[in-house]
Amino acid sequence: MPIDPDFFHAQGYVQLSESIDTALADRLRAAVDAIQARASRMSEAERARLVFERDLPDRRCSELQSQAVADAIFIIGEPCTFDPAFDALLRCPAIRDAARTLLASDALVVHFMNVTIKHPRFGRSIGWHRDFPNDYMCPASSRFVRLMLCLDGMEDAMGATRFLPGSHVMPDEEALREKREGSRPRPSEDAGVLLHCAAGALVAIHPKVLHGGGGNRSDRMRRNVVLQVGLASDPLVTTEREGVTGRPLR
Repeated sequence: MPIDPDFFHAQGYVQLSESIDTALADRLRAAVDAIQARASRMSEAERARLVFERDLPDRRCSELQSQAVADAIFIIGEPCTFDPAFDALLRCPAIRDAARTLLASDALVVHFMNVTIKHPRFGRSIGWHRDFPNDYMCPASSRFVRLMLCLDGMEDAMGATRFLPGSHVMPDEEALREKREGSRPRPSEDAGVLLHCAAGALVAIHPKVLHGGGGNRSDRMRRNVVLQVGLASDPLVTTEREGVTGRPLR
């Protein structure tokens, strides 16, 4: 079944019918586990690419939970520097075809990649937000897409992503003003559509759709690889760069 760009542009997200190779998904899960396993032994430069649960604000957890968190990673930045499996993901046909179809262009570049982890029982929630405008790796317009590879699938108890369908239908100027004035809508935690998907599913996210997700209350890991792709003709206006930034998506 082909990608449904009409659903994406109407709703602000879409689960893609194409997926990545099973062997590659297994490699990526193993890579994430290996990065987590050696987090406490990494060099200072390597650890600088990681965001740890314990370093984030508003943890408000008990002493026992704090000990459990230990070196639990929330975000792995620049995962290609840790394992070549993430480079292989950039060459995946499903990634390329989805970005080409949804952005209606062959001249595409990668902005960044990361892995977001919600650990069993204490993985944190992510509040409602838009990806445009963003303080990190953002072009001048919203003509880009985030592709999310759900390595473990998503269910409600795992902190699955929720979307507020249609919330992206607004001019870029309005989204910029909303960010500037701090007037972002704050729907209830159970608003919108909760996305359930199987392990290995690919989800495309419009940069202006409101989305977020609860904490991981389950006994399962929730590891998602997030890849941002934009037009080669629409350069980033923010200053940050990663090793993959500007790499053509071929």
